[in-house]
Amino acid sequence: MNGFIDEVVTQGTLMQEVGRYYRGAGLQSIQAIVAAYQERGCNQVILSGMGSSLYAMDSVRSFLTSNGIPALAFSSFELSRFQFGHVTDKTLLVAVSQSGKSMEVIELVEKAKPIATVAGIYNTEGCPLSQLVEFPLPIRAGKECSITSKTYQLTMLILNVLAHELVGKLDDAFWKELDFAADWSCKWLDNWEQNTRPLYDFAQDVELFDLLANNTSLATARQLSLAYREGLHNCTAVWECADYAHGQYHSSKLGAGYLAQMFFPVFEDDTKEMKMCNYILDHGGRVMLYTASQIPERERRMVVKLPRVRDSLMPLLESVVAETLLGMLFGPTWVKDH
Repeated sequence: MNGFIDEVVTQGTLMQEVGRYYRGAGLQSIQAIVAAYQERGCNQVILSGMGSSLYAMDSVRSFLTSNGIPALAFSSFELSRFQFGHVTDKTLLVAVSQSGKSMEVIELVEKAKPIATVAGIYNTEGCPLSQLVEFPLPIRAGKECSITSKTYQLTMLILNVLAHELVGKLDDAFWKELDFAADWSCKWLDNWEQNTRPLYDFAQDVELFDLLANNTSLATARQLSLAYREGLHNCTAVWECADYAHGQYHSSKLGAGYLAQMFFPVFEDDTKEMKMCNYILDHGGRVMLYTASQIPERERRMVVKLPRVRDSLMPLLESVVAETLLGMLFGPTWVKDH
C-alpha cells in the first residue's frame, strides 16, 4: 500500500527471526552483560536513546524496577547534559540507536564509557555505537526506509530478553509468550487490510487524536504519537490516564471530531480508565479501546480485542495493530517526505 505498511507487515516474521537469534547464538551476548552486571556489583540500569529508541524503553522499565533492579530512562541528550550524575561505576547503561550514529547517543556513550558498564542496541552493522560499547546487541531488522516501526518493535523484544535475564526470569514461559506474540502478529499482518478496515472506517473525520495509556503501554502511545506527527502531520498528544484526568480530558468536548486511542490491557469497572472513557463518550467524543479484557462495544466506542500476554510484551501486539491503522490512514499514495 505504501512504504510504511510495507515495513510494518514484516514485523511478525522479524519477531520470530530475532527471537530465535537471541534464544540461540545471540543469547551469549545477553548473558555476558548479565555476568558483568553481577561481577561488577552494579545496582541500577539506565536506559537511554532518542525518539523511538527512547519510547521502546517504557516496555521494560517498570518490569525491572518491580523485580528488584532500579531502572531509569532518559533521553540521551538529557542524561548527558543535565542528569549525568545518575551514572556511576555501578550503572549498567543500555544505549539504543537504530542508526547507531545518533549524535546525542554517541556523546553520552563516550562520556559514560570510562565510568559505567555500557551495552548498545543498534541496527546498522559497523556503526559508531557498535564500535564504542563493550557489549553490542544488533537489532537485525535489515534496512529501514520509512518511519521507524520494525526497529522499534525489535528493540522492545531485545530489551525484554535482557531485562528478563537480568532478573532471572528468562525461562520457558517467557519464550512461549514471545513466540505466541510473534505468531499472533504474523496472523494479523497476513490479513492486515481485512482486519484493519473496521478501525479505519471508525477513525474517519478525526480532528484530534489523543493517545492514552499506563505503564508499559506508554511505549505504544509515545511511538504512535511520533508516527502520527511525522507521517500525518497530525497534532497528537500522549497522556498517562490519571494525568489526563487533570484537565486534558476537556479536549473531548470537540465531540465527534475527537478520537482517543486507549491502550489498557486490563480495563475494569470503577477505575480511572473507565471514568475517562465514559467522560469522553458522554461529551460526544470517540474511543478506540485496545484491550485484552472482555468489554462490549457501545456507541462511539470500538473495542480492539487483543490476546493477553505479560505487560512487557503487550506493546508488541498493540503496536502491530495500531500501526496497520496508521498505515491505512496514510493512504496508498503516501511517501515519506523527509
